[in-house]
Amino acid sequence: MQVAQSPNDLLFNLTEIRPKYAVKRFRKSIIQDYPGERCAYCDLKATSWTIDHVIPISRGGPKLKRWNMVRCCSACNGSKSNHQVLPWWRPQTIWDESKEETLFSWMRENSNVDANAMIALEESLKKGTLDKDALHELKNPKPTREEYWESYCAIHYDAPECLIYDI
Repeated sequence: MQVAQSPNDLLFNLTEIRPKYAVKRFRKSIIQDYPGERCAYCDLKATSWTIDHVIPISRGGPKLKRWNMVRCCSACNGSKSNHQVLPWWRPQTIWDESKEETLFSWMRENSNVDANAMIALEESLKKGTLDKDALHELKNPKPTREEYWESYCAIHYDAPECLIYDI
């Protein structure tokens, strides 16, 4: 089964028919699917979870991309606010190298776009910077050849290259 990468996947696959419910189901799937049973940052169990954007929306991070969203407790989410993740996290006593690797592993596994752009973004985040070009590429991926022709033929259905003849 393919994992929804955004609420739009749930709408287009008719898993949900209302956008509000698609977003709610999408966020719930992130809370359920994030590795382990604890906060992504402090490793504590919580009674209620929040979703944190690894790259804050205010700093150009995508709002509804699975790779940019992690489960965390409200204390960590409030403390991190719109700070970049590693400059905020590493100086604290809650930081752990294995949790950092889990976070980046989650980002890599849930990104369905160019692996080189994700690696470049990960390296820049580890340096405490943000690679804007890699982020742009991840937010706006180039369509595959099949996706290109599918969208082209949906618009230009009578173009010769889109006509399919049954023999």
